[in-house]
Amino acid sequence: MSASDAGVAAAPTGKAESILAAAQRTFLANGFGAASMDAIAREAGASKATLYAYFASKEELFGAVVARESERYAREFPAGELDPHEVEASLTLIADRFLRLLLSPEVIAINRIIIGEVARFPVLAEVFWRAGPERIRAQVEGFLRRAAAVGSVEVPDTRLAAEQFTSLVRGEIHLQRLLGLGAAEPDAIAAAARAAVATFRRAFSAKA
Repeated sequence: MSASDAGVAAAPTGKAESILAAAQRTFLANGFGAASMDAIAREAGASKATLYAYFASKEELFGAVVARESERYAREFPAGELDPHEVEASLTLIADRFLRLLLSPEVIAINRIIIGEVARFPVLAEVFWRAGPERIRAQVEGFLRRAAAVGSVEVPDTRLAAEQFTSLVRGEIHLQRLLGLGAAEPDAIAAAARAAVATFRRAFSAKA
């Protein structure tokens, strides 16, 4: 998957990365509402002025933390690994790594923050959606466009198909982890990824 397909910015470096790491620790430990920019600055070993020089608000900083996790996922897909002529293998790779991201402790914790605090902080909904799910949907859509262009799949609406694919991949296993119903074992993740791809392929396989 190319950077243009994914729409992914370069990974933050130096002080910005230090601030993001500190912000993630602070948000995960305290939630969004209780985390302050002062506390994040202390955790990062930076002044508050430095913090605001990189991020204009706590909402922007939270969005950057979510985007950081999305970018980590995107960087796991070198373009050479995703062959539009080999749709099943490529989609299985996408599904497996997407599930591993979704079920990681960090992302589960971020999801719980959103669920718990979005009623008090409605702006979090859009911040989270644009930085996380929307970016990943765009990544999947980019690959489906390439696969459709070479005739590997028949996808009349690549955006809708990407939404359907990511929903299939999430399945029940994601909700179970959000609810704390046991750990997702590697075999279960692999099986869920394969099942999602099989269902998607039945719906969108190119006709012979």
